[in-house]
Amino acid sequence: MTAYVSYVVATAFFLIAAVMIVLQCVTIARLRRRAARAEQRFETLQHIAPALTAAALESTRATCERIVERAASLVSAQSMLCLYVEGPHLVLGARSGSGYVGFLREGQVYEGDTIADWVRREGKPAIVGPRAAGWAHMIGLYDLGAEPASSRIGAGPIAGSRDTVWGVAVPLVRPPSGMERAEVIGVLYADRPRAQTFSEDDVTTLLTVARLAGDALSRALFADRVRRDATHDQLTGLFTPAAFRKQLRDEIDTRRADTRLGATRDVALFFIDTDRFKVWNDTYGHAAGDQLLRRLAAMFSNVAGQAHGFAGRNGGDEFCIALLDRSKDASIELAQDLCRRVADADFRALAGRDDLPGVHITISIGVAHYPMDIAAGERHPTEQLLEAADQRMYEAKHAGRNQVAFSRARLRA
Repeated sequence: MTAYVSYVVATAFFLIAAVMIVLQCVTIARLRRRAARAEQRFETLQHIAPALTAAALESTRATCERIVERAASLVSAQSMLCLYVEGPHLVLGARSGSGYVGFLREGQVYEGDTIADWVRREGKPAIVGPRAAGWAHMIGLYDLGAEPASSRIGAGPIAGSRDTVWGVAVPLVRPPSGMERAEVIGVLYADRPRAQTFSEDDVTTLLTVARLAGDALSRALFADRVRRDATHDQLTGLFTPAAFRKQLRDEIDTRRADTRLGATRDVALFFIDTDRFKVWNDTYGHAAGDQLLRRLAAMFSNVAGQAHGFAGRNGGDEFCIALLDRSKDASIELAQDLCRRVADADFRALAGRDDLPGVHITISIGVAHYPMDIAAGERHPTEQLLEAADQRMYEAKHAGRNQVAFSRARLRA
């Protein structure tokens, strides 16, 4: 009996020791996996930090391309998107993958109420898919897939449905500085088919990328704003005189090279003066004058955009529009139509003063054309085109305003 008891006790101790050894092995294995993941994240940081630091010196679009490139090299995905915040919208900065994303265009506003919009609003990373991801809460990930599709939080993947696609979105955040709070400035999004679920390590890697990418994107957005402020008029948003002339010179130089190769490509230039602008300012005040200039600039920008051109503010109430690859006759017709549209517009609401006499706003436009008015072989065609359009504009003013002036001569048959 004593021997039996001793045997049972020994067996119990052995079992306890075996269980403890197993538990220790499990713990050691878990710690090793955790250490391996930490080492992987450290390697990830070493892999992406230099590239994203360099990207911060580039444009927003180029930075988004680097973010997508680095993220896609570390986490396999069917689609990978980098979106950045512009005003109230998310704008697609870069993409990779196939399928639906092939129809998306960089620089376009992304419309929709998806996981990306939810992450932008809430400032939290999230996952959505056919079912709940049991590990999501352990890394601070909100699981939209745990919510029924009919609930208030029904946001799904950017492409496809939550029944067929796994989608992960993490916020790109501008780090807090001084008195400013952290701010969501973009979203990094990835998706996979239903059969290829994301793992905890996948999402942890994306979160690591996002922490670095937020700083890079913040710097790129700031650099873009600085560049834009240097080239765009703050009041109207159009090109400054220097930036407009540079763009015009580049376009004409390109067309001169094409002409030497036998191609014929045109540039039409409108030089625009706002008639009676001083009277408007004296009557309604400078604030109303600024409102008028903004409204006119929007009209000119729209015309330029539709004609594949660009617009600039020349200073004061003078503007320029360049139209690319449009014949002289077609350009004159467009200038005359613009003149009529401004004359027919009712700008009185901008003044906000019904008790004062109305001021009828019109414009005078001078049109010059390359190479119809300025020969391709001229030494300084850009300066001569500007001078010719300016001269025609003064002719329109002296002829009574509210009209278009242009040279009747044709240098080229």
